[in-house]
Amino acid sequence: MKNCWEKNQCGREPGGSKEAKLGTCPVATFEMADGFLGGKNGGRACIFIVGSLAPAERLNTCASLVKQSKRDCHQCAFFVELKKKYKKAFNLEVFNRYIENSATMTLA
Repeated sequence: MKNCWEKNQCGREPGGSKEAKLGTCPVATFEMADGFLGGKNGGRACIFIVGSLAPAERLNTCASLVKQSKRDCHQCAFFVELKKKYKKAFNLEVFNRYIENSATMTLA
């Protein structure tokens, strides 16, 4: 399974085709989530990371997808695919525990 920027081809990952114009997506550089559900950085935790941003940044992060589809994260095909594949493991509580454990490992 791919990471969100690979699946959605947004081009905002480091070195991506739209990074210079639109900036680097915070999901692609969120290292504390590296390995969550097998993804790179926040690549399989995009909804949890984007959902924690300020409203203006939240809209700008997936702006090209939102404009094209007029949808929010819960209607994103990638979100639906993750939820279906990982079921109970794909939730905010599990993600937060993963981040807490990641922070503890970093400090050790």
